[in-house]
Amino acid sequence: MYKCKHFNIKELVSPQVYNKFGEAFCWKFFDKDILIDLDTIREYHGPITINNWSFGGSNTQCGFRCNMDPIVKSKKSIYCSAHIQGKAFDLHSKDIKKLYSDIEKLFNEGKLKAIKRIESPNSTKYAWCHVDSFQTNSNKLEVFVA
Repeated sequence: MYKCKHFNIKELVSPQVYNKFGEAFCWKFFDKDILIDLDTIREYHGPITINNWSFGGSNTQCGFRCNMDPIVKSKKSIYCSAHIQGKAFDLHSKDIKKLYSDIEKLFNEGKLKAIKRIESPNSTKYAWCHVDSFQTNSNKLEVFVA
């Protein structure tokens, strides 16, 4: 089983998920290739944060989410996010624009195996970069508007 070199499991799952399933089982929620991609991005770009709840921060739902997490629980209609499938992450960086360009570069160089989609940096009011491994219709990085 692959475990990230640069992220601990608490950075990848919500507190509810971690408290229910624990360290060892939580790694099973993720495909190996998306975890390798996260390590690749961090090695290339530098410091990146996903969830920071375990060290006093307020980010709790930027990785894997479950039905009891507030974002999911508040939905009034069907919600099939990549986050609830362990296929999406909201990446935080001090230089978000550079993070976007670094991810595009890594993808174009064939260094990302799972990540196929990225939220447009022009479409979000948030200070993070959403990436996921949903399938696309081409071999290009799909940039989408949330």
